[in-house]
Amino acid sequence: MLIDVVRPETWEELNDQVKTCLGLAPRIRARAYQGLSQAVYEVSQSTAHFMSHKKAIGVVQGQTSVFEGLLGYYYKETYEVNARSHTQITDVKEWVESLKKETCFVLFSEDHPVTGELYPFADELDRLLNEKRIFSFRISHARHFHESVEIRPYTVRLCSYAPTVSVAILGERFRSPALQVQNQSWSEVDFIKELTQARDGRSVNQLLVEKFESEMATVARSFLSPGSARLYDRALCVFPDVSAEAVAQKVFSKLGLSAQEGWKKLETTNMCQWNAMKMFRHWWEPVPSTDSLRGLLVVGPELLATKDFAKLLISSYEDIKAQQSWNV
Repeated sequence: MLIDVVRPETWEELNDQVKTCLGLAPRIRARAYQGLSQAVYEVSQSTAHFMSHKKAIGVVQGQTSVFEGLLGYYYKETYEVNARSHTQITDVKEWVESLKKETCFVLFSEDHPVTGELYPFADELDRLLNEKRIFSFRISHARHFHESVEIRPYTVRLCSYAPTVSVAILGERFRSPALQVQNQSWSEVDFIKELTQARDGRSVNQLLVEKFESEMATVARSFLSPGSARLYDRALCVFPDVSAEAVAQKVFSKLGLSAQEGWKKLETTNMCQWNAMKMFRHWWEPVPSTDSLRGLLVVGPELLATKDFAKLLISSYEDIKAQQSWNV
């Protein structure tokens, strides 16, 4: 007989296990969520409800898709929303000073979910917000795998580990109650297993990434400008005249990989792979060109370490070029 009641304490016990798994300091707490979007929604909405007397928020746009659909509530409830593109933040202190005194929180990302680009202003922004006692909700798509940051009293770092595994690391002053996540069904064993597996094998290798991108320069251009702050956990190359999805499929064939296995090791923003037209351009600033999205290939460390992988990728590109060329 099913008694259709969920035990809320299961989530609280899971949070304790997550804290132990991540080795967090005694004063720092953790909360588990089923994905980054849920974490952002729960943390921001619960804080807005808990601190309803503060009717202003800040958001840095053009960095991540997880803020999509979130701002409508605040406009509807007549919040003053101070939204600024990351491309316009040249003076962090000036922007923080422009925030209303009653600002509840500011949302921003530390890194880009596709390119691994780092936003240099993130740490200064977090510090200045803490000085003003404004909650700093900072998103980390992959930086947390490689770099720790100071969790200040008004900081919440929202870290993505897998599509259904995300963790909020809470500063001492964050006291907003959960909305409904504690009433979901949680498998502590499965969550900790996924969290642990997501952390295994993560690495950065600047020399390997730069060597690969240099070798690819004969057929593809770099996506990021030289000297860009970035995570060297992936390589990026853009084919100007062929589909990156087609090149990837050719690579899988030559390596004897199934598509399921292959897409775990590299990825592309090509719409043929995603079967969607709104995956990237509507939130990404500066907006990448359709040619860049079509030709961008993102290669993970396992393939980068494969012997002569750059040569194999170049030959795959040449095969695709030959297939799409003909004489009349």
